[in-house]
Amino acid sequence: MRALLIAVTLVVAAPAVAGVMDQARWSAGAVERRGPLTVTTGLDFVRTGPGEWRVRARCETRDTRTGRWSARTGSGVAVRSMGMVMIDVGRLGRMVLFPNGELASNTAACASGTADLGTGD
Repeated sequence: MRALLIAVTLVVAAPAVAGVMDQARWSAGAVERRGPLTVTTGLDFVRTGPGEWRVRARCETRDTRTGRWSARTGSGVAVRSMGMVMIDVGRLGRMVLFPNGELASNTAACASGTADLGTGD
């Protein structure tokens, strides 16, 4: 019975994630803790074609001990390839949004981890 419930859940959940990315505008964000630092990444996508988006990114680092913070912004493009969304945001580096909802960044200023997807509703 449990296997049947899991199978049904996976079938229902997959189109829901794809539905967010099919909107004209959507967003993704991730938060990562690194000791006393909290690193946050926010990505805003605007569709420019099938499987292509213009992207604005903001990465923040906050030190919970001192209250100091810094923010970096960038813009670039993203494309869907093999179920993944490949993101290039210029000076903020490259990121990958995997089909399972994980965001990976190659820049220390940006967070990696489980992404929250949304349409801004």
